[in-house]
Amino acid sequence: MNIKQITKKNGDTVYRASVYLGIDQVTGKKARTTVTANTKKGIKLKAREAINTFTKNGHTTKEKPIATTYKELVSLWWESYKNTIKPNSQQSMEGIVRLHILPVFGAYKLDKLTTPVIQKQVNKWADSANQGIKGAYANYSFLNNNNINKRILQYGVTMQLLPYNPARDVIVPRKQQQKKDKVKYFSNQELKQFLGYLDTLDQSDYQNLFDVTLYKLLLATGCRIGEALALEWSDIDLKSGTVSITKTLNRYLETNTPKSKAGLRNIEIDKATVLMLKQYQKRQRIQSMQLGRYEKVVFSVFTTKYAYACNLRKRLQKHFKAANVPDIGFHGFRHTHATIMLYAGIEAKDLQYRLGHSNISMTLNTYVHATQEGAKKAVSIFETAISNL
Repeated sequence: MNIKQITKKNGDTVYRASVYLGIDQVTGKKARTTVTANTKKGIKLKAREAINTFTKNGHTTKEKPIATTYKELVSLWWESYKNTIKPNSQQSMEGIVRLHILPVFGAYKLDKLTTPVIQKQVNKWADSANQGIKGAYANYSFLNNNNINKRILQYGVTMQLLPYNPARDVIVPRKQQQKKDKVKYFSNQELKQFLGYLDTLDQSDYQNLFDVTLYKLLLATGCRIGEALALEWSDIDLKSGTVSITKTLNRYLETNTPKSKAGLRNIEIDKATVLMLKQYQKRQRIQSMQLGRYEKVVFSVFTTKYAYACNLRKRLQKHFKAANVPDIGFHGFRHTHATIMLYAGIEAKDLQYRLGHSNISMTLNTYVHATQEGAKKAVSIFETAISNL
């Protein structure tokens, strides 16, 4: 062992040595480490300790993470898991764990968190959900809580902190059938009334022009508000009349890829929408030139690169109120678009692509009101076919 004397910048003297430990049983390679001390005697002592530790472990790989409580396990799991999901999902997942799971399991020692303990809590979640009790568990499905808890404990098994996953043997109560939230969309009369109201707005006012263009584009494409606000002019081909959806805006005003691969799509738009976008683009260029700016983002508010959806939502609510129509939110424009298209006879598979749904069952289940209406027409179609024989 060669001990070197090192003089630090402040003039202090320390000793350092490279110590051969042996052959690592995990990698099969020679293992060495460096020790530093204030004296040569200290170097020899640290070297002996390093060799003894290596001999005991048989390898130099880092020790497994330590966690004795559920809360500590959650911290380890979150550091690994958070970077596998998008920012919006991160915030949602963090909220579920913090508000619904940690309060009931956080203080438990890992070896005390047994299947009966988890089963009792899952039953409690299920009772609250099935009885429609408002409170801590009203906002999230007990099935979701159970699945997340199972995932966290399985991470503990993977990290060799637990011998088995006690949540795997939990009997999940059956979820009682509850009335689904009604899909919010405009009826034909409400849509006519809202569009009539938009036409009365003074569009020489840039904010009004901005709002009208945004609302009509959402109605014409069925895209999500995050997808619309992330659009750049390079995403819109005004010659061919297509809008390319390649990204979406998250709550941190950052762009991500769409929710799924199916979200990547080209949406064809009608001639009136193309003309509207051309006129809006010209007006935006004039407005941005006056501010000494050049805008790439379609729905730019000039003060930030992307618009805050929450600010736009407040304006939308005022417009709904002024138009005397129901508040269907931004997502209601998407639902309205889909309903109109289904009533008009579009094939469900084509609508699935247009909306960016990952599977057709999502489309059919969401717009069952429209597909049921279409099914009613089948009777008259059959009658017509029989009478024409």
